[in-house]
Amino acid sequence: MSGSPALTNVRSLPRLGTAVRMLRMRRGLTQAELARLADVSRQWLIKLEAGKTAGLEIGLVLHVLDALDASLMIRDEAP
Repeated sequence: MSGSPALTNVRSLPRLGTAVRMLRMRRGLTQAELARLADVSRQWLIKLEAGKTAGLEIGLVLHVLDALDASLMIRDEAP
């Protein structure tokens, strides 16, 4: 990837799931491969990508993002 990194505004679990799925696909990884790299179950990853992991553990999300060479950024949007 050249140029500046892509940023995705994620404010809900479904949007987080979509972002993870798109990154995984850009990297050419299957769900099973990413799950193995991130040390999570494929079933958990499927739920994350579907935005259906209510109460998900942030540590596991960070494992997935690390495996994708991506990061989580928090932006203060208060006036």
